Parts: sequence; C-alpha cells; structure tokens
Amino acid sequence: MATIYPNQRPNVLFILTDDHQFRAVGAAGNRVLRTPHMDWLARGGVHFTHCHASNPISTPSRACLLTGQYGFRNGVTFFRQPIRPDAPRVARELSQRGYQTAFTGKWHNDGRPCHHGFYLMRNVFLGGMHGYDSIPVVQGPDDAPADVKRHPSEVFTDGALELLDGECMEPFALFVWYTAPHDPRTPPEKCEALYPPQTISLPPNFMPAPLFDPGTLDIRDEKLLPRPLNPLEIRQEIARYYAMLTHLDNQIGRMLHRLQEKGLLENTVVILAGDNGLSLGAHGLLGKQNMYEEAVRVPLIIRGPGFQSGVRCDALVDLMDVMPTLCDIAGAPIPAGVQGRTLTPLLTGRRKRLRDSIFCHYDDLFRMVRTPRHKLVRHLKTGREELFHTETDPYEQNDLIESALYAPVLNDLRARLNHWRRTLNDPTFQN
Repeated sequence: MATIYPNQRPNVLFILTDDHQFRAVGAAGNRVLRTPHMDWLARGGVHFTHCHASNPISTPSRACLLTGQYGFRNGVTFFRQPIRPDAPRVARELSQRGYQTAFTGKWHNDGRPCHHGFYLMRNVFLGGMHGYDSIPVVQGPDDAPADVKRHPSEVFTDGALELLDGECMEPFALFVWYTAPHDPRTPPEKCEALYPPQTISLPPNFMPAPLFDPGTLDIRDEKLLPRPLNPLEIRQEIARYYAMLTHLDNQIGRMLHRLQEKGLLENTVVILAGDNGLSLGAHGLLGKQNMYEEAVRVPLIIRGPGFQSGVRCDALVDLMDVMPTLCDIAGAPIPAGVQGRTLTPLLTGRRKRLRDSIFCHYDDLFRMVRTPRHKLVRHLKTGREELFHTETDPYEQNDLIESALYAPVLNDLRARLNHWRRTLNDPTFQN
C-alpha cells in the first residue's frame, strides 16, 4: 500500500446501512430513489455492482466485516453468537498502525465496540432493531443505555459529527453503522411525501406468494404483511423504504459536508456498504433470509485518494473483503486466517477480477454458489435446487434446473459448491 499512500495515510469513514438491497441506490440505475450523496460517492469512486453478503442476516454479516472471515471460522453463523476470541478484528489492526478507531450506530455483535478494538464510542445502539422515534444508546464500556428522543439516523450522525469535531485525531477510522432502512419503516413526513405509493413500481419478479415454501415463511420478516401479498401494500412498503433511504442519504451528506469544511474530505477513504439485502415482494418474499439477488447482493461504493473514479466494477466481491482492504489502506499486514481478499487491485485498476465464484449460506436451509453468469441454489432440507442464468435473467424468473442444455453448467456449479463447502468446513457438508 505504500505505493498508493507513500506520504500520508488517509482517514477512513465506513458507513454501513441495514437491509439495503443493491438496487436501492440512484447510482445503481434506480430512477425513482433520491440518493444524491450516495450517487456522488459513486461518481467519484468505485461502485461494486456485484458485492455479496455471504450470510444475509445482520449479526453474521457484521461479524464478517469485523473479522474478514466466514461465519464457519469466526463462530458467528446466526444471531446471538459471539465472535471467537482468536478471530482478527479490523479495529485492532488499524489501531496497531496508529489509527484512532471510533464507532457510532448499531452494534449487533457480542459485547460493545470497545471490546473489539474501537477506542472511541459515541451513541452506540446495542441491538438489532428499534423504532425510529427514539433510540437507547451507550457511550462507554459499562454505562446503562439512555434513551435519545430523536430519529436514530440523526442520533448516529450526531455522534459521528461530535467525534469528528472532538476526539478523532488523524489518521482516524470512523465506523458509522445505521439501523435504516430496517423496519419498522417510519420515515420523516417530508421524505415520505417524495414517494406517493401509487407512483412506485412493483419489482418485475413480484409474486403474491412464492412458488414453493422455502422454509422461512414462519420467521418474523415474512410475517410483516398478510399473505397473499397485496400489490398496494408492497408499493406502500417500498415507498417507505425509499423515504428511509433518502433521509439516510441526507445524514451521509451531513458527514461529507463536515469533512469538507474541516479540509479532510480529499484525504478520507469513504466506504458505503449494506449488511444484507431485502426482498420487498420479490419472489413472493419480504425478508432477506434467502439466496435470491435481492437478499444476498448489497451496495458497496468506495471513494478515496489513489483509487479509480467513476468506475462500475462487476467483479464478484464479498463484504468480508472490506476488512483486508482496510488493512491495506492502513499499511498493515493482513492477519493470518483472513478469508476475504483485499479490493485494492480493483480500486486501483490493476486487476479486473479477484475470484471466479462466490459462496453464500443461510442457517441449515440454503447454500449458494454463483459465477459471473450463473447461480445454483441448494435447499438443504428438501434437496431442491434452482439454477439461474443471472446475466440474461437478472430477476431470476426462469429456473433452468430441468434444462438439458444447461446440464454442463449445473455439473460445474455443483462441483464448485461442494468445493466451497468442503474448503470452508461447512458443518452441514458430508463428503
């Protein structure tokens, strides 16, 4: 990394959103959604269009970000599981290289940020979800949560600005991890007025009910609306989802403007990512506990000094790649045991690809492998498989599993899936 930052290491602002599917960014081609600050980041940075959450639920996905490891290695494959003590932590690595590490926002892993290498904390929410009229937050290692009567996205942004104006000394790594646009979606009225439900289009792959029961219809996410799904109610839900994101985008703007005012913006790497996606009616589903594109693909935009500008990168990448990338940015060695791959070759244009396939999993229900063109989903409980040509069928509406024409593709993906599961010590895999 010395060739990119030979004189002065950049600061880091890492923004994480919650339940944010990859299509829900203006820069992704969404002509309805208003996200001018996210779009600004994309215009001046690298927009990774095929970033995946290897396990598309909050706690495991965030553990992957913190450790650079799959859940099979860091110990977190579901909610309420602690990160293994011997797993690396990105904040510790950055601190050892002289970075002042700080955290504000949603902490959905064990302990508190300070127990995982973050030096500063401000307005930290210890939980998975909460309403948007207030939020209970902590400030240190052992204080009791205190309720703040304000929209959580604003509370977390306030915490970030306080840190930037006060204790954050350069070089700093400030993590701002939001709860929005996770339900219950109650956006400010001004933002909600921007999206009349009758003007919102349904997803092209909307269905009132899934073609088959994937085994997740009894979980909380899938019970948020009555079934069969009503098109008007889905439009209303998407409208509120967009309004939440526009309000969140306003908060991102507050931080970017503050960095600019302080003369720090040009020497700050800004990372925008989502922890997992969301179905919102696609395939007859509401939640993220599945292997369809809406659930496993998330936004990832990185803008910073020395990186390419205005580039859309379609390489297959994983959220856990952010951890070794941050080590590279800090000039730190990537710890042994990290399974993610640094994105710096893609950010600088030295390479076009890092891997030829990607692997995702959820609980003991689903396993998935995809290449740049095809995807195989295996349902572990039933043995059912789904095969999609994602390049020509981006909404996964044509299952090719019975097509003799795709038998060679199917055999290749089955072999790739078995290799991933064997290599990663998937506990459900039997040779």
